[in-house]
Amino acid sequence: MRRWGWLAVLVVICAASVAAAGEIQVLCEPGLRVYLDGALAGISSRLDDGAYLMDVSRGLHIVRVEKDGFEPQSFEVLVGQVPAEVTIGEFQSEAAPASPEEPAGGRPALAVGTLVVTSAPQNCVVEISGRPHTKTSPQLTIGGITAGDHTVRFTKPGYEPLAKVVTVQPGATVAVHGDLKAATVKASLEGWGSLRVVSTPSRSTVKFLGKTTEKTSMNLNLSRIPAGEHPIVVSIRGRELTTKILIYDEQMTVVKVSFIKGDEPFVVSHVPD
Repeated sequence: MRRWGWLAVLVVICAASVAAAGEIQVLCEPGLRVYLDGALAGISSRLDDGAYLMDVSRGLHIVRVEKDGFEPQSFEVLVGQVPAEVTIGEFQSEAAPASPEEPAGGRPALAVGTLVVTSAPQNCVVEISGRPHTKTSPQLTIGGITAGDHTVRFTKPGYEPLAKVVTVQPGATVAVHGDLKAATVKASLEGWGSLRVVSTPSRSTVKFLGKTTEKTSMNLNLSRIPAGEHPIVVSIRGRELTTKILIYDEQMTVVKVSFIKGDEPFVVSHVPD
């Protein structure tokens, strides 16, 4: 009986591990080195349409792709329930050696978001800033979209083309619905995270998402926050600190604020929600 009990526990643990893992599809040419969080994950191939990374823990990761003689490409990728997709663009020729002032390790990872595209009718061509994607399923998920404004264009024979400029915020998922029948395109942010503010001293005033909260204890916890980039203002008598923070889907953003001279004003980290 004890043996079956341990087996049941093992099955539950394995099921929980699978549920907490996700996948990343890296679309690129074959023969490239693909790294996940600094560790070599494999070599891209035609069979996998690049590289398909499985059993990736949910949360924020860095995907880096290297090609001999060219500058590597790095992306921040947020892994959740839906498989993330990163499209590797054209490589730039390798630059001259970095100057002493430049940080080691090459260029920093790009701040990116994700587009989840739906349409009516279902099958059409979706262009993201001129890059076409053939949509043949109810939902098309495109990850690794550089933060900023992108033109999303829907085309299908027999319908007038539709286009809309969509703003992609770092770490956020934007749902875009193109209705070729009604000639409308709608976009909205998806995903929710939470925020914890830890300040020194503990008593402070926090302004966030249009609300002012008097913080009287060590931690201020806020939940159900839309994913994306948001400004935050923390103040004490006679002094005010301002910055922008990223809220990620299913992640808690921890903001440590210090008004002590010599300390970093803001230290931001992210943990699973």
